[in-house]
Amino acid sequence: MAAHEDEDPMTADDQKKINQFSRTNARRHELEEDIAQLKKENEELGDLTDEICLLDDEEPIKYKFGDSYFEVDKSKAEELIEGLAAAKKGELEGLEQELEVCTTELSQLKTQLYAKFGTNINLEE
Repeated sequence: MAAHEDEDPMTADDQKKINQFSRTNARRHELEEDIAQLKKENEELGDLTDEICLLDDEEPIKYKFGDSYFEVDKSKAEELIEGLAAAKKGELEGLEQELEVCTTELSQLKTQLYAKFGTNINLEE
């Protein structure tokens, strides 16, 4: 009897799990990239806040709204940047939670698929 006859046949449910693993893994990579980008943007906002603190109070600051620049005073610029930083922080927290969900789901799918297929399947990067 050949070795492949002893193996369990792949079912439609198994294929769905493999496809789900692939989609979730791709989403995890997207999330990791988005999180890295948001962290960079938050760091840049922090640097910008530091630079604004060094400016004179009377000196107008050009702030970009959409495609246009408007002059705002120092306190208004700080307020706008703080609001933007808070929004980015909230977005970052949401993405980190979604990444945690993806990681948990990937772990569960790996456990199920390796339990059935053993070394006949490779679910690593």
